[in-house]
Amino acid sequence: MSALVKRVVVVCEGETEEEFVRDVLAPGFCGVGLYLEPQMVDTSPGNRGGALNYDRVKPHLRNVLRQKSAPVVTTLFDLYKLDKRFPGFERSRGLPDLGLRLDVLRRELHADVVADAQCRPESFIPHIQPYEFEALLFSDVTALSLVNPSWSKKSIDRLLEIRNAAPSPEHINDQPETRPAAHLGRELNNPSYRKRGHGPIAAQKIGLAKIEAECAFFAGWLAQIRALVQE
Repeated sequence: MSALVKRVVVVCEGETEEEFVRDVLAPGFCGVGLYLEPQMVDTSPGNRGGALNYDRVKPHLRNVLRQKSAPVVTTLFDLYKLDKRFPGFERSRGLPDLGLRLDVLRRELHADVVADAQCRPESFIPHIQPYEFEALLFSDVTALSLVNPSWSKKSIDRLLEIRNAAPSPEHINDQPETRPAAHLGRELNNPSYRKRGHGPIAAQKIGLAKIEAECAFFAGWLAQIRALVQE
């Protein structure tokens, strides 16, 4: 890797997010001197990603931050079903504003990880995605529908209604039956929506520019990564 290229390790929730970083995010950043490298956490012996346990996340982040190559480390974790042991979880849970809730989680996660790794504060950029990866796919439901032409117009129209009822894709909520992935799983059939099979492809069809225009929290995260070029 060229000395002019800055390595950014993106610790991901699961395999879909890993593919999304590799196939969608990384190509959009390599031209500006940033190499985005997705990683997943070992969640149990022989298993990686999903159902993130903070007791495993924290040492993983610490170990990467302490590498001699001194990468910048960031995260792509879902707010939906976030482990209650994450710093700030209890304090943030009762906040009515999504932005305030995310601010508390990011600040406390940042403080805990930086103190544990004893790294430079600017080396860690925490990101918690509301409410899950699938929210990003509601940025352009029409483009999402192109992933499989056999998905019915009725189903696509219903997804459009769901999107239009929320202030943004990232505000589609975190209840088990009304979270973004539940809507996609219920509405898209023959073939059924599959997160790993369809998610990254849909994100590619939608494109980063559209996702950022629709998803302010996601866009803010990418802005922080892009700012690394100036450092």
